Amino acid sequence: MPMSFIQATPFIIEQVVHLKPDSILDVGIGFGKYGLLLREVLELPYERYAQSQWKVKIDGVEAFEGYRNPVHEFVYNRVFYGKIEEILPSLGQYDVILLIDVLEHFEKEEGRKLLRDLLLHARKSLLVATPRFPAPQGAYLGNAFETHRSRWHILDFVDFDFSYLHIPIGNNGAEVFHLFPTQSAPREQDDAVCIPEAQKKEDSSSPLTIGAYIPHKHLTGGMKMFFEYLRILKRRGHKIVLFWRGERGESAIPEWSLLDKGEVQEIPIFPHEPILPFVKECNVVIALWFQQMEELAESPVPVVLFEQGSEFLFGDCQDLRPDSPVRQLLKRNYTTPWPIITVSPLLDTILRIRYGRKTTVVPNGVDTNFYHPGKEKRENVVLLVGNPQLRFKGFDIALQVLEKAWRIYPHFEVHWACQVSPRVYGISFPLKIFSNPPQEDLAKHYREATVFLFTSWYEGFGLPPFEAMASGTAVVATDCGGIRTYAKEGYNALLAEPGDVDSLAYALVFLLQNEEARKTLEQRGRATALEFSLEKQALKFEMVLQSVARSTSLPSFSRTAMQREILK
Repeated sequence: MPMSFIQATPFIIEQVVHLKPDSILDVGIGFGKYGLLLREVLELPYERYAQSQWKVKIDGVEAFEGYRNPVHEFVYNRVFYGKIEEILPSLGQYDVILLIDVLEHFEKEEGRKLLRDLLLHARKSLLVATPRFPAPQGAYLGNAFETHRSRWHILDFVDFDFSYLHIPIGNNGAEVFHLFPTQSAPREQDDAVCIPEAQKKEDSSSPLTIGAYIPHKHLTGGMKMFFEYLRILKRRGHKIVLFWRGERGESAIPEWSLLDKGEVQEIPIFPHEPILPFVKECNVVIALWFQQMEELAESPVPVVLFEQGSEFLFGDCQDLRPDSPVRQLLKRNYTTPWPIITVSPLLDTILRIRYGRKTTVVPNGVDTNFYHPGKEKRENVVLLVGNPQLRFKGFDIALQVLEKAWRIYPHFEVHWACQVSPRVYGISFPLKIFSNPPQEDLAKHYREATVFLFTSWYEGFGLPPFEAMASGTAVVATDCGGIRTYAKEGYNALLAEPGDVDSLAYALVFLLQNEEARKTLEQRGRATALEFSLEKQALKFEMVLQSVARSTSLPSFSRTAMQREILK
């Protein structure tokens, strides 16, 4: 029978041991490996050597009875042979359920339903493992259940509360997801900010003192977007105050930002100095990183979190434990009941499912004057933009896509604008690296490129493809979640599943060879960007700030109340 990746086994066993279960359901037991290993780690350390002494209940389900062997009879309390969908309704609750290298044998919709049904039977958690790239596989030894029918990635799990771990194995890997029964219900008070039409004109004309708690000055899409908003808010008459934990005399404004230092007030704060005494003169304070919410929990003025997504929010914490420090930190901060602005419906969904938070969605805008089409493009230039050190950006996939495209159509060169120079070896295609280019140069790269390639595994929004669209450049991208806020497959971009090297390569070659298709995407992409212009989105952002600052119904709370909320 086919074997699962043994490299994932220690991580899975470790999680089960950490959970200290009294009962386990192993779905798709195959040979019975996990049942045997779990008996060793859950019984033998307590000197329960004889089968009659075992205390942990371990049941198994196996679709193919031809795999029955003596291990099944010795290790498991009960083994049910048949389809899990038919057997599960007759089973009770288990502390932990294992679904190891099973999910890829289901079609996507069937698999999602199975996950939901299994979670209804899980007291503590459901552990899922699946190959990142399942090999083509049909029936094996007469077992049609061994057919691979789907490939799963992190975005397939956003409707669940989970932690994720990728275990690299050569050019493949094991994707391990630890799913938890959802306990968060929508909050009694609606956290989203509603702006009645009648109030918009009046509110937007009232100047505010807006505080912004700057977490860092690195060039990221989120920080870039926020500083663009600050420029417009200042121009519209608002006073901007930047709080910054840095060296005295050091500006809070990044060198790459076009915001003028003379336009804002900057208040430096020592590393261990509390921020609350400094915010009293503000009408509203904007938190830009989730950890700031706990620090601002007892702020004397309203606070709003500007959430643009992070690895942590997507469950990509590299720590599968349900009580991991990262999960506890996330819960403490996201359950702090200040309003949240998200930049995509995807982020709103994640926060609602995990923490019962309803947010106000204000998609990012793009400066369509700064990013605009040029008169001429370079011939057959593929552009990459982003930091190669961020694993979720998927630049390893981009290089595979480009290598495959080069084998099909060896008539292009690649330009990569990045914050840090990547180390790239053994490629066939020509590559030019532009390390940390000025923003004006980046806009030029966008304008002159033939096609823009974007291969993230997931994104809260995904700003670079949007900037490429505004610049009149055709986009090939992964369907990485937040990108759906503005990208429509086949209309203004060509999208493929994250990690789908073949589809991305064929789409790239198609556009390089097809000028008419490129022109269509260029025109539609530019039109989409104009719908989300920076000015339009900044006004929406401003209206939310006005509403938060003037709201009389924002929750009052204490740290004790917040702790009670977390312990629910």
